[in-house]
Amino acid sequence: MRRCPARASAASNTSTPLLPLPAACTTLADTAMPNMLEVEKVDQHFRCGFLMRRTQVLHAVELRVPAKSIFGFLGPNGAGKTTLITLIAGLRKPSSGVIKVGGHDATGTAARMKTGYLPERPYFHDHLTGEGLLKYVGTLSGMSRPKILARIPKVLSLVGLTEARRVELRKYSKGMLQRIGIAQAILHDPEFLVLDEPMSGLDPLGRKEMRELIVGLAAGGRTIFFSSHIITDVEAICDNVAVINKGRMIGCGPIGEFLSKGPVKTEIAFAGVDAAAARGIDGLEQVREMPDGIRALVPGQEAVGRALTQLLDLKARILWVNPVRPSLEEIFEQPAGGRRAP
Repeated sequence: MRRCPARASAASNTSTPLLPLPAACTTLADTAMPNMLEVEKVDQHFRCGFLMRRTQVLHAVELRVPAKSIFGFLGPNGAGKTTLITLIAGLRKPSSGVIKVGGHDATGTAARMKTGYLPERPYFHDHLTGEGLLKYVGTLSGMSRPKILARIPKVLSLVGLTEARRVELRKYSKGMLQRIGIAQAILHDPEFLVLDEPMSGLDPLGRKEMRELIVGLAAGGRTIFFSSHIITDVEAICDNVAVINKGRMIGCGPIGEFLSKGPVKTEIAFAGVDAAAARGIDGLEQVREMPDGIRALVPGQEAVGRALTQLLDLKARILWVNPVRPSLEEIFEQPAGGRRAP
């Protein structure tokens, strides 16, 4: 039996986009800046199961990614991110539509020479050292031996693995494996990097280091396209973001546009007021005691000022006031009208 490569992304194609699709999805790039990636009306389907039934995974996807930008690709698990990324990387042809990288067909040699790719779950021969893996990958890609030997020290230094170059991959941590994965992707000095969930499985420090690495690579003039299902992964470093759900593009543009679609809440932490008095303040919800004070949530922006005024009247000491970022799931629950879907 043939196994279907699609997961939950093969959802019904009759669903309605959960957010309005702005014109920016097709006119995102500045007219003065050429596009590194152009995706035009791409559909993708697979034949799955014993009866080989046709399953639609991507539906008329359109996207532009300006050159020399960091572009985040958001969506829940099973939304179709990896399916589109394999098409962008040239690993298969779309069922219909066109994908161009640097003006060339994504499956052609010219586009592949411009592209570096890190899959979501890369597999490396763990008996190799970091240096040995890069020699192997460079040979497979057709690089000359002198060029490989010249590039390896530069690449390892860039990803912070110079001291681990002769360590076997089986001894690498998860973060180190992600770094060597990026090293093999940039060995041939591509203009365009495609990273599928590069921060998956990393601890908070590893995620921070990976974000810094991506910013550093972009500073060298590369275009970075990476996927994630965590908003905070893309919020701090991306120029623009696209959101996909159930195989359909539901919006793209600045990350703030999507954060504003979710429920707006603010967390206030304070001390000097007991929990009973705090629960009597208008607008405070989910009041919880903590070792050094109390924290509570305030729904809506208008109520924040009123809650702070009442707290200050009670001589409270404000510890912090932080916006609470909505999750992707909360954003996807918001219909075009802005109210939570039933």
